[in-house]
Amino acid sequence: MDQETGRMTKRRKLGRDEPEPNNEPSTLDDWAVSSNDALCLRLGTVVSLHRYQCFKLSQSALVQPEDMDSEIDTFHPEFTYPVFGMEETINGYQNLKIKLYYAAGSLATYVGISYDNRRESNGSQQPDDIMALLSEKIPPGGGIAVDYHEFMRTVQEDEQTFVPFGTKMYEFESDGDVSYEVYKCTFKTPGFKEYHRRLQVFLLWFIEGASFLEENDERWEMALLFERQKKDEKSIYSIVGYATYYPFFHYPDRLRVRISQFIILPPYQARGHGERLYRVLYNDFFQRSDVAEMTVEDPNEAFQDLRDKCDLTWLIQQNAFVDLQPPVPGPTVKELATRFKLSKRQVERCIEMALLQNLKLKDKKAYQAYRMQVKRRIFRQNEEALMGLEKELRLEKLDETYVAVEEDHHRILARLK
Repeated sequence: MDQETGRMTKRRKLGRDEPEPNNEPSTLDDWAVSSNDALCLRLGTVVSLHRYQCFKLSQSALVQPEDMDSEIDTFHPEFTYPVFGMEETINGYQNLKIKLYYAAGSLATYVGISYDNRRESNGSQQPDDIMALLSEKIPPGGGIAVDYHEFMRTVQEDEQTFVPFGTKMYEFESDGDVSYEVYKCTFKTPGFKEYHRRLQVFLLWFIEGASFLEENDERWEMALLFERQKKDEKSIYSIVGYATYYPFFHYPDRLRVRISQFIILPPYQARGHGERLYRVLYNDFFQRSDVAEMTVEDPNEAFQDLRDKCDLTWLIQQNAFVDLQPPVPGPTVKELATRFKLSKRQVERCIEMALLQNLKLKDKKAYQAYRMQVKRRIFRQNEEALMGLEKELRLEKLDETYVAVEEDHHRILARLK
């Protein structure tokens, strides 16, 4: 991207006596680029600002400032089909790179596009209009910079002015001058709608099947996790992740809160932030007198693992499983679900893992009782499909499923150690 005009440019620079290369692709496939590989995301943080300021001092003519990002700084999306189509392919370019950078606090956006070759328009074979496709999902509010220097000035302004929206729910300290804060927002929170429009684009990149919320429904609630760095008595905020949840009616006069979306951004993953955010949400729901139950909407495997680990750890700490032996009666399961505001199905999973953790496999009678308890739960949840099978095949499928469930329970239990 040309820093002065914002126009797309070729990265290759030719010497005075160097001829223009004849490297025109011979097939249409040579012009197809993976949009997952081409798109590079980045959060503009204090570290990148310092690197940028060093660049300005050196004024190197060999390196463009937006190209000074290490692999640690940038990350790629897992999905791009909501923007570039189900094939996740961009047509009409060679060696394409799309830089989609965000100010880590305000999420002001920079878009830079570069490539080595662009196919000439030929009738119906038109190169994809990348900016037009991005603009369908990236909101104009807050500004989209096509000049990197302008973008970095915004990052610098963030240091001085940006503060999170909403009401602080929780704060936990880390090492040195870094801490983490969780803020609760709704669409009634002043200024938050515009901020959320920029934030929710991350869902498209990292959650399969994600969709945008209906922002006219003001019952939606959000919990945003921020990193706070102290610098010269100033607090500098960077978005780490967030969750959305919705309150449904729970008979007779309370609420069932359902977590809908939950994401920790890649630069902050594998540091325990997901567990911290989940626990903040659960503690908030647990303490609210108007909430009867917390559920989760279609959790993927990674989130179910996080949920299992957090819920099981909490229930063990609360001595929820003391003296339980298989088979655990239904009223006991219901009582635990009510007391701890978890769904019956989730409590059943946690009971199974807790029993397995303490089960002496040499005790054949106890192990048989445990197997029967788990199989009854599996059958109940899959009754319609299983009853359509012959008895012998039905029993075989139950056995296979049980083995897989037990192995998965052992995998979760290993993470508690």
